[in-house]
Amino acid sequence: MLCYKRKMKLRAAIIVDHLKISKWMLDALNEASDQLEIIYVLNCVNSKRKRRWIKNFFYYVLNFFSLKNHQTKKQFLPESNAKIFDFESDHINNWQIIPGNIIQKLLDKKIEVVIKFGMGLLRIDEKLNQCNVLSFHHGNPTKYRGRPAGFYEILNGEKKSGVIVQKLNNELDAGTIYAFAESKVVIYSYKNTALNFYSVSKYLLKKAIYNLKNGSQIKMSKNGKNHRLPSNLIVLKFFCKIIFNLFKKIIYGLFFEKRWKVAVINNQLKFNGVEVISKSSLKEVPITSNYSLYADPFFSIDGKLIRLEALSKKSRLGDILEVNLEDMNKQSVIMTDKSKHYSYPHAFFYDDKEYLMPEVASHSSQYVVSLDSNKESHITIKGLENKKIVDATLYQKDGWWYLFFGLKQNAHTVLNLWISSDLCNTFKPHLNSPICISPVKARMGGNIKLINNKILRFGQNNEGEYGESLSIMEIKELTPTSYAETHNGSIFMENAKGPHSLNLSPDLSKIVVDYYENKFSFLAGFNRLKAKVQAFN
Repeated sequence: MLCYKRKMKLRAAIIVDHLKISKWMLDALNEASDQLEIIYVLNCVNSKRKRRWIKNFFYYVLNFFSLKNHQTKKQFLPESNAKIFDFESDHINNWQIIPGNIIQKLLDKKIEVVIKFGMGLLRIDEKLNQCNVLSFHHGNPTKYRGRPAGFYEILNGEKKSGVIVQKLNNELDAGTIYAFAESKVVIYSYKNTALNFYSVSKYLLKKAIYNLKNGSQIKMSKNGKNHRLPSNLIVLKFFCKIIFNLFKKIIYGLFFEKRWKVAVINNQLKFNGVEVISKSSLKEVPITSNYSLYADPFFSIDGKLIRLEALSKKSRLGDILEVNLEDMNKQSVIMTDKSKHYSYPHAFFYDDKEYLMPEVASHSSQYVVSLDSNKESHITIKGLENKKIVDATLYQKDGWWYLFFGLKQNAHTVLNLWISSDLCNTFKPHLNSPICISPVKARMGGNIKLINNKILRFGQNNEGEYGESLSIMEIKELTPTSYAETHNGSIFMENAKGPHSLNLSPDLSKIVVDYYENKFSFLAGFNRLKAKVQAFN
């Protein structure tokens, strides 16, 4: 039976303006509800930012159409047992100050943490500092302090944006960091970029509270440039860049396709640092005439077969094929359906039988299929019956089953970890789940493997193009109550994009990878439309 040691909730207060809160803030509170007991609501009634309409007019227009979205839409705080204190803040220049009598109420009630969701720049005096004031900053402080969130990242051609939860001090965005995540920058859409970093923010408050209680800090530089609201001229430059990037995306969507391939190589990788796979070393798996691409390759448990996703030219949906490693022209279909898509055929051993866990998120909750008996029978993964999960990968260690996966809505950025004492028992979230929030390394790119006494996880790098390379992650801690990993390196393809996934044979002598090249095609747009219609149906 899975049992977690419960820790006492921290006594907390939240700061808001006019009793209103954004959706992403409320989501963060809900995620952290098992860590916090909200005692007080500190409601500031005089927060108001000074606007320079002439200098920043174009920015305010941009803000209205981009940063004002369903994640930031204000709503009144839900009713609770928390006591509400209305107050007017004092001001010194651009800084707001919480009155001394309000701070004293926090100290009298032994409030351990204050979560700042309202007010502007907040001055932290000696007394308030005792309460651990936590605040979100949407930006990586090593490069981007100040505001507006995500704007300068797009302008400067960044591929990702940072999000932190910090303990405030009196220096702008330079406090002690207790949680950090990354989200994808969408170079042709400021709104989508903002939705990305607001949507991942909900996971960070819980992580920050957990780290605060355990005295664990995120070590990173806070010397980034202190940005300010952009002038009208800078916003015009920003608009031009967005429009140009959008034009390139449209042209690519209409006339270019990713031509995916699968190949086998002899293993000469060290899995450390930056490594490049030479195209001359590849032995490609031949693609039969009824399929347009092969991807997501895995070895069978005995290493004699390769299983992969094959995209049908007719249905634009994926089948699962088996390929004989000795004679790769010998290929057979093991999973197919004219209305269902299969991919990522992860195999594992359980109860002396080989099982397959294909990705079935387009039409079903996750299940596993026995390959040794009736291939039509399947076992549902308990605990995940109501979720559509992506690239599910199992790893067994010390009698526990660990299930790594993404959710369909955010798999490129968020990696979840669930755990069970047995494959047929109920899986539950690991204490540290989600364990990775980053487009550089979150999505699974193959089996977890023990190599040179190191447990390695391969994470897709999707910060630019989809599947452009792999990140090598070393799992340092993996127990029912702890998880830690480090980024050890990256794997690239020579003169191609990829690998998107990588798997090793049981004896570690061979590697199978997938990769792609962008190719011109007059039918690219038609094929994309056909695939979307098929998925909708």
